[in-house]
Amino acid sequence: VPSPRAEFYGMIANIDENVLRLEKRLQELGLAENTLLIFTTDNGTAAGAGRGGFNAGLRGQKGSEYDGGHRVPFFIHWPAGGLVGGRDISQLTAHIDVLPTLAELCGIELADDLDLDGRSLVSLLLPEMRRAAPAPDRTLVVHSQRIEHPEKWRKSAVMTDRWRLVGGRELFDMTSDPAQENDVAAAHPEVVERLRAEYDKWWAHIDDRFDDYSRLVLGAPEANPTHFTCHDWHADQNQVPWNQASISRDPQANGWWAVDVARGGRYEITLRTRPGHVGEALKAVRARVTIGDVEASADVAEGATAATLEIELQAGPARMQTWLQSANGTSRGAYFVEVRRVEANP
Repeated sequence: VPSPRAEFYGMIANIDENVLRLEKRLQELGLAENTLLIFTTDNGTAAGAGRGGFNAGLRGQKGSEYDGGHRVPFFIHWPAGGLVGGRDISQLTAHIDVLPTLAELCGIELADDLDLDGRSLVSLLLPEMRRAAPAPDRTLVVHSQRIEHPEKWRKSAVMTDRWRLVGGRELFDMTSDPAQENDVAAAHPEVVERLRAEYDKWWAHIDDRFDDYSRLVLGAPEANPTHFTCHDWHADQNQVPWNQASISRDPQANGWWAVDVARGGRYEITLRTRPGHVGEALKAVRARVTIGDVEASADVAEGATAATLEIELQAGPARMQTWLQSANGTSRGAYFVEVRRVEANP
């Protein structure tokens, strides 16, 4: 098997070995019987498709709106609760079902005002615990946006047990065409219309939240200091150094973090271009940070691996951004930032 596929399969073998180690450790601790053990992943294959790889006959891979991009395994094991394997569930389910399922299995009542989109799968997993009749055929939507504000129909799929409406135009019958090779939209216009209407209803349910940010909390006693990386920058996606290889090239890129200051007070903001244990020089002469309308800056000593700035913050939501200016006048953001609250306001 040629490189890099050999490494790809090697990492799969590594995952298998570590899952086995986890199972053995649970047994050693006497926890195996009453532990809910779940194995799943967050997207379709990243390298299994094409050129001799195995992708279960699915079209597309990581990031795709076709099933190869988002269909994943979900194995659940719980001996004390009767979940010991040997059964496949074919009904359409999704990540949004995990929370209500775990809550019901653990006997936790969820508040009605949570407005959850998912549903408990206990009636599928454990028919003897069924609280109601099996759920009718459902419609689910997945999309991959990866932009600052979502766009309607972008990289989307509307799904039922039988159908996939991809991008609002292509229609696939999964019972006869799981590889999604034959677009049958022209032969089933009524299905296309129905699924587009389902998408419109779903979009109307979520589009009032598009201006909200999932803010990163800083200054909370549970996580002080708080660590930030450039992977969470808000910026043009082509400007975000999202992995170690891109960071190693020291791109002249920048972006901002959506933050929430948990408690006002005096803070130390430490800027780096590598994780703290690496100790690589900043290659900068000036460091600056803004959080909301508060700013701090300082000169950077030659050869310094970090720059620490002090700043006084008020509690509340804000934008945080950093700058590291080099001797030739170019600038980049700090790829790694540590925020520590050193003194809280009374």
